[in-house]
Amino acid sequence: MTATPAGLQIDVAHGVAWVRLDRPERMNAMDTALQHLLVEVFCQLDVDDAVRVIVLGTTSARAFSVGVDLKEDHTPVDGRRPIVDPMRHAYRNVFETVLESHKPTIAALQGWVVGAGLELAMACDMRIAATSAAFRMPESRVGMGANFGSQMLPRLVSRAHAFDIMYRAETFDAARAADIGFVSQVCSATELDAVVDRIATTIATRAPLTLRRFKAMVTHGAALPIPAALRIDPGTSPYTSDDRLEGAAAFTEGRDPQWSGR
Repeated sequence: MTATPAGLQIDVAHGVAWVRLDRPERMNAMDTALQHLLVEVFCQLDVDDAVRVIVLGTTSARAFSVGVDLKEDHTPVDGRRPIVDPMRHAYRNVFETVLESHKPTIAALQGWVVGAGLELAMACDMRIAATSAAFRMPESRVGMGANFGSQMLPRLVSRAHAFDIMYRAETFDAARAADIGFVSQVCSATELDAVVDRIATTIATRAPLTLRRFKAMVTHGAALPIPAALRIDPGTSPYTSDDRLEGAAAFTEGRDPQWSGR
């Protein structure tokens, strides 16, 4: 399946949905319409049984995303531009939507990954970068906030590395991103899509109830004491599922399991 709504390119095959940002003329800067569209698309993919893994990428080698579109028209009111706090919109925040997807998510990163673009990558479960990727949180240079990023980054890298990235607003490359654990793998730009697709396709063959449980336990349990986290109820238990029986039978019979998601 292939779809091309304005600003995105969507392809689904073998259980993997590729959602590519497609505003190359703006280096994938996210205007309000694109943010709304991302929320809508992720909500649809989250309930699509044909989709097991979601990959967020770009159609442009120049940029994954340079962040929010600062050139979007904001007519001044009383001499001030009415840019709304992104955590106070009536619609669901795009970062939270990606973070809380029930399905595994991977960010395929190349070119500039800046500001809200970097936050969008943080919302994904895994990040794989091309050597061309260049990362920056510029908010302290331009007087903006990064509410989501300031909460997520210290959960992905050490507190000291997070503060260094946020306070100095300096560009760092894919090698440093790998060194501090922000990305799990670095490859050439020409190999990026193939590497990510291979990983995503492998994940798509794993037990969906188990993947969903892992996602919920990690996402919702990180801020809890371990005894409380162990008691999170993310829905159908794999321990009592048809898939557990199928997995055991497939292992015994030396064949690939046929997961039902039940």
